Amino acid sequence: MPLDKDADGAPGPPRTGGLSAGRRLLAALGVVLVVAGCAFLRLPRQSHPSLAPAYSARYEVDGLPVVGAAQVTPASRLVVRFLKPVRAASVQLTLDGRPLPESALAWAADGTSVGVSLDALPPYQPVELRATGDRKLRNPGPLRLTLAAAQPVNSASGVGPGFRPRTPVEIVVENSGPARPQAGLQGADVVFEYLSEYSITRMTAVYFAAIPALVGPVRSCRMINPYLTYAYTGFTMCSGVSDGTAGWMFGAVPGSRPVPNLMDAFDRNGHYFRSGARAAPHNLYTSGDRASSLRRDAPQPPGDYAVDPPHDDVPAGQPAPAPTVPLHAIAYQYDPASRQYLRFDHGTPFTDQDTGGQLQAKTVVLMHVPFHDGGWVEDESGGGAHSVWYDMLGSGPAEVYSDGLLVQATWHMGTAGQSYGDNHQPVWFTDAAGHLLRLNTGLTWVHVLGVGQEQCPESPTCR
Repeated sequence: MPLDKDADGAPGPPRTGGLSAGRRLLAALGVVLVVAGCAFLRLPRQSHPSLAPAYSARYEVDGLPVVGAAQVTPASRLVVRFLKPVRAASVQLTLDGRPLPESALAWAADGTSVGVSLDALPPYQPVELRATGDRKLRNPGPLRLTLAAAQPVNSASGVGPGFRPRTPVEIVVENSGPARPQAGLQGADVVFEYLSEYSITRMTAVYFAAIPALVGPVRSCRMINPYLTYAYTGFTMCSGVSDGTAGWMFGAVPGSRPVPNLMDAFDRNGHYFRSGARAAPHNLYTSGDRASSLRRDAPQPPGDYAVDPPHDDVPAGQPAPAPTVPLHAIAYQYDPASRQYLRFDHGTPFTDQDTGGQLQAKTVVLMHVPFHDGGWVEDESGGGAHSVWYDMLGSGPAEVYSDGLLVQATWHMGTAGQSYGDNHQPVWFTDAAGHLLRLNTGLTWVHVLGVGQEQCPESPTCR
């Protein structure tokens, strides 16, 4: 067999057929590497902290995802939800840059979500919520939160979860002796009572949803009605109006704006009727179907507020006797069994014609507001009393009674000096610490009391 020679001519190892020895060695090494690689692929992968996948988070309000900004109410449920379990210590939640205390957080047992308390939120002042964590957390960005007041409802009105107010109907009801007993007040969501003239009060009843079968007697509007109509973005029903007040109701004087309303004199579709059981002018009424049709025929834009569906009582305040309102000749008696306030007018039980029973209020509010002389005669029948103009926008002291408890509160509605047509937030209340009060479910009765009005209850001209 011939010998191979090295480069220097020295004999080398004999040749064999096929691959050389070097090539056979390389091939063998390749097989070893392939087998080892396959074996490595079959081995279980070892986790490494730096290789763990990132996880996401999102904000939810009442179970629905929100991005960027959200309006909440005291009844809302705010949650930060994680798409994989996390350790509470790895996440920081801040409000306007300040860490939230543990007492404001409620972590789920499996670490997939955390509930955020709304108690620290100031009403109608936007704040920024942020959720940050370790480098594996995909930052969901800031959420701009605004806490809005929710208006209380009467359980009889049929309001449920998710209800949005659409053209609340506001009906003006008189309270002179011949007008009693009135109909439909027990079924209202909120009633505002105020002096009309000659120490006689008048009421405006607000209905968010269901309206009782009979409401009345309906009487004329006063200067408080433009404020209430625009605050609730509602529609007002009244019998008529004085010449001075008409300029504001119909937007005919400088600084005024037309108020959505229907007066008896302009009714062409039978929204009112006269009862033969009483003498005029104390016999004008409307009915639930007639009044409700205005939501369809004269719809108003939604307001900047929510309503609070029926809920369990929220205790607030200190024990206190039931209120008396001498300026309105009204007294209340608290009934612990029903947790309601029974109303007395001039010492006599105040009954509702619809129910036949004594009127019961769940919450009674005494709201102290500035007032002044409107500058025109309201009673054009010869008495000469001037129009009472309550300055309803701004803030001031109030007492809120519910469940036998009293809160020394502050009322808020719009901004002092604001035009009534520019405010679309109904009245709301805060306690001494500035926390928003969540009023209980049931009829809320608000007494609007002019500061110093007890000195001139007949007419504001004494000031």
